[in-house]
Parts: sequence; structure tokens; C-alpha cells
Amino acid sequence: EVEIAFRPGLAERDPARYLEYALDLPNRIARADERHAVVFFDEFQEVANPRRPYGHPDEITKKMRAIFQRSDECSFLFAGSVEHLLRDLFAPSQRAFSQFGSFYELHPIAVDDWLEGLGSRFAADGCTVRAGALERIVELGEAHPRATMLIAQQTHLASVMLGTREIDLTLVQQGYDGALDGDRPVNEQSVEHIRQLHRLALVVARRIAAGDPPHAGLNPSESYRAVKALHDAGFVDHAGRRRWKIVNPLLARFLRELEPLG
Repeated sequence: EVEIAFRPGLAERDPARYLEYALDLPNRIARADERHAVVFFDEFQEVANPRRPYGHPDEITKKMRAIFQRSDECSFLFAGSVEHLLRDLFAPSQRAFSQFGSFYELHPIAVDDWLEGLGSRFAADGCTVRAGALERIVELGEAHPRATMLIAQQTHLASVMLGTREIDLTLVQQGYDGALDGDRPVNEQSVEHIRQLHRLALVVARRIAAGDPPHAGLNPSESYRAVKALHDAGFVDHAGRRRWKIVNPLLARFLRELEPLG
């Protein structure tokens, strides 16, 4: 096991140089140790976050692919919970990561596993969790990996800001509200993507988010094309016979609260 720590502010002197150094480091370690390494990137769609926290997505991914292609002692895994953003990073031919690997769908996380995992994370920071709080986090996040973890993270942040280590239902609600606010730029980007999928895609998506029949009063063939486009892009999934749901519950809430369509 190797732990590497950089001095605070070191990379700010020359960000491009130190980014390249960090991306190349796993392969150098693998060669020195004469072992094959697996490098795992979680929530990789954040590279394409509208806020651009790591710089321009195309520039960053081009640099990453150039380095990874010559990293002969490493394999790379990219995980994420916003499917359409991940597909947009890897599928289009103009993207740097086009044909870089294969897509695999992960199994859902069971509720009991969520409760155990979140409970241990809160306990590690000395937090006391009141009855029903963890269950409410999982319920609000609908066991969606990114949404559930974001609500939990914002709940913990609220406890820190309030100077308490007691996680109760009130704090969970504040965490949920914080997750909605923090995800607004991503959700706005998702809405723009949905608009481009099909002329009826946003109408249908908002109906699905509200639990309404998606095809009522619409041209059947066109509305079915809209649902298929939403499904192919990873925005909706089957929720039973002739029923659909928005995959990301934070996006579903955002869609429900949009201004009425003109």
C-alpha cells in the first residue's frame, strides 16, 4: 500500500505539469514494483461538470488519453452515476476517449448495504444517527449512487456548519435541499440535453417525473420515440409494465419544479 501526499498549493505553481505528473505516476509505481496496476476513477462525469472544476473537458481528456495509452503497466476503470454524461465523454467519435474501452452496467446497491455503509461513514466522524435518518437519506436518494451520497455528504456538511454531531431528520432535509442546490448546474445541463433529444422529450420527461402518463394526448409514435431517446440517453428507466421513472431523483425533482412549458 502506498500513500502519496502533495504539499498544499504545490500544483498551483504549474497545474499542467503536476496534472501530467499525477496521471503518469501510477504507471511509474507499477513499473518500479513490477506489478500491474488498476487505476479507478469514481464519478468520472465530473470532468464534464458545467463548472469545469478541472479545466476544459476536451483538453483534460486528450491529455489523459495520451498518457494512459502509453501506460503499459496500468488498466483504467471509469465509474459514474450520470450515464448520459459518461456516454458523451466516451461514445462520440470526436471525443478523446472514443473507443477507449467498453461499457458495463453495475448492479444496484441494496438498501441494507446503504444503511450499513452510511452508518459506518457517519460513525467514523463521531456522529450519532437518530432513528429513521439513514432510511430517509436512502429514500430521498432512491438508492441512486450519486444522489444518495450527495444527500449524505450535504447532511454531514450541515452538521459541521451547525456544530452538531447528531444526525436527525431535520438535518437530512437540509442535506437534501443542499444537494438540490448544488446539483442545479448539472440539472440545467441535463434539461438542455433532453431538449435536443426529441421535440417532445422534455414534455415526456416532465410527465414521467410527475408520475403522469407520458403518452396521453400526444402523437403515439412521436411520444414513444421521445421515451426511447430518453432511455437510450440514460435519463429514464423501466419502473414496471408500461411505467417509467427518471433515473436521477434530484433531476426528477428539478423537472417537476420547472416553469410550465409555453
